[in-house]
Amino acid sequence: MTYEVFLAPAAKSRIRKQAEYIATFQAAPEIAAKCLARIYDRIHSFAQMSRRYHLAPEDAWCSYEVRCLPIGEFVLYFTIVDEAREVWVIHARHGKQRTDEDNFPTDLAALEEDDA
Repeated sequence: MTYEVFLAPAAKSRIRKQAEYIATFQAAPEIAAKCLARIYDRIHSFAQMSRRYHLAPEDAWCSYEVRCLPIGEFVLYFTIVDEAREVWVIHARHGKQRTDEDNFPTDLAALEEDDA
């Protein structure tokens, strides 16, 4: 079963900021481009068998299911909406950054659509 994949604006912004950091502060634009390509390849893979990724520890904070996928030192957080056959990437962070409850939306219905 194929799901449509969406990227919440806040997650998209965090992914872009991480790539900008790598390109600018680490002076490695080629590496930043490769990281972005790898992240977006993984995001697109959520369209098929997204439950293969485990529940995130942060799942306990939310009223909906939260799964995560580490990609090197980067972590994507997503949720699956079976009724709509959608997967939403709701948060992203570098592994050394702290995550708290405020990083996750309280209402999935309020998310703006931003195709991945």
